[in-house]
Amino acid sequence: MTISAIAFDWGGVFTEGTFDSSAVRALAARTGRPEGHIAETYFPLMEHFEAGAFDFDTFSERFIRNSGVDLELPEFRETFLGAVCERPEMFRVLAAIPAHYTVGMLSNNVALLCDRVRDDPRMARTQHFVFSNEIKVRKPDQAAFAALTEALGCPPEETVFVDDNEGNIAACEALGYKGLLLESYDGFTTAWKQLLPDVPLP
Repeated sequence: MTISAIAFDWGGVFTEGTFDSSAVRALAARTGRPEGHIAETYFPLMEHFEAGAFDFDTFSERFIRNSGVDLELPEFRETFLGAVCERPEMFRVLAAIPAHYTVGMLSNNVALLCDRVRDDPRMARTQHFVFSNEIKVRKPDQAAFAALTEALGCPPEETVFVDDNEGNIAACEALGYKGLLLESYDGFTTAWKQLLPDVPLP
């Protein structure tokens, strides 16, 4: 088996847990509302936001209006952006990937966070970023993985894709990718060593 490319999701891989679950918890804590109340407004809006249907201000305004929370836009922005809880060891894994591999990212994400991820110096090893809000389609849609394949310039059969979501892993494997599910870091390292024995883990 020849592996030429390695691609990663962002939320749940470079963060502890998904960003959205962290954002829901943070917004619930900030507003004093139950997480379920926040989630029932947040997630339907996020599906459209990640597909590039509207900008951050519109997302914020609709969330505040539809959920009925008492938040000003600056407070919402601060709480939303502050929800990131990083997984430092994955940045070290990324940095250690040898130069002969093509490295990419496919993430369901929004413009505000995409800019932060793309500009993060710890992401310098990533050569190709594919974000849902920019391609107007979210994983696990086949079109999202097609965009990743085009960006990497490598066929799925030569690509390892790392994600924390079982549905996304199933979708990529159905297209020929070598899926690597990250549920825990220890489990991830075991699977990584099997798929990529020549790529050292720091």
